[in-house]
Amino acid sequence: MNRPLLIHKLDGRKESVMALALNILVVIAVLYTLYFCRTLFLPVFVAGFIALFSSPLVRFIAGFKVPHALAAALVVILLVVGVSAAFVILVEPAGHWFDSLPVLGEKIAVQMNGLSDRFNVLRAQVMPEAEGQSSAISGALEAVFLSAFSVVAGTTAMFLVQIAAVFVITYFFLVYGDNLMRNFVRAQSSFAEKKKAVIIFQTVRDDISRYALLISLINISLGLATACVMALLGVEDPLLWGALATILNFAPYIGPLVLSIILISVGFIEYESWVMALTVPGSFLLLNFIESQLVTPTVLGQRFNMNPLLVVLWMFAWGWVWGVIGLLIAIPLLVCFKILSSHLDLLGCWINILDGDSSGAKN
Repeated sequence: MNRPLLIHKLDGRKESVMALALNILVVIAVLYTLYFCRTLFLPVFVAGFIALFSSPLVRFIAGFKVPHALAAALVVILLVVGVSAAFVILVEPAGHWFDSLPVLGEKIAVQMNGLSDRFNVLRAQVMPEAEGQSSAISGALEAVFLSAFSVVAGTTAMFLVQIAAVFVITYFFLVYGDNLMRNFVRAQSSFAEKKKAVIIFQTVRDDISRYALLISLINISLGLATACVMALLGVEDPLLWGALATILNFAPYIGPLVLSIILISVGFIEYESWVMALTVPGSFLLLNFIESQLVTPTVLGQRFNMNPLLVVLWMFAWGWVWGVIGLLIAIPLLVCFKILSSHLDLLGCWINILDGDSSGAKN
């Protein structure tokens, strides 16, 4: 008598398992599509974010009776000029430090040999083949740094092409994005649904714009503070390190770690002693600690707070999909996803797993 009920339960479980498997396959398919088509999707995503962030400025300019298309063109031109000026200012010092890499390898090799003098007798007895260790260390360090910079240089040409595509697509987003939204609203069947769509769009746009403005101001402030500290320490090209601090801080945890490693190398080039060499990255880490633990939580508040574990995993995933640019835009993507989920109820109560503070989930 219970056999039909048992069959029904088995069929229900089978459907649940199939639905879960189908969702997993969809996620995998989307990730691989984004990975293999990154040349196409990456400029579109970046342009969409830039257009979303800069649309308030376009509306502000258009408020002075300036045509919307002209206001969008002025904003895009301003972005192009800003990026070009930053490139012109920073490319020469970056090239200078690239040329200093062999010196870094030699200095670190000398420092390591100086520290290991007390073990020379033991090393000669145990590892007699280690006499040429100084040149080996220097060559290994130089090879590591040169290989890393070669990867960056190899992607420069494609990167410049994608930047040009980003500016073009950004212009069309700024000019025709609102028209696309109005067409989407008109496509809704009832007035209530149209009103809901407008409210959601405006709220999401305002929240994302607010987040972008605040996090950009925080990162720029960190860059300025870093540049001032580097100048006080007598480090060459402080503007370069300030710019790197601003850019890399868009990738929390990973970006500051990368810059700290770079600053360790800079410290060894600039100073002879280990203490002064480590003062350079130590100063930046202190500034980053103040920014990440005091300034950012206070300014952004609990609403934009994220679980650090999910942040790191999310950045690694987007770094695998889109490389360095994926790392930089991973957190804005996560914030957008959280904002959309909160307004559209995409995750339900599961949205609490994104919170960085357990008290927020309880409340």
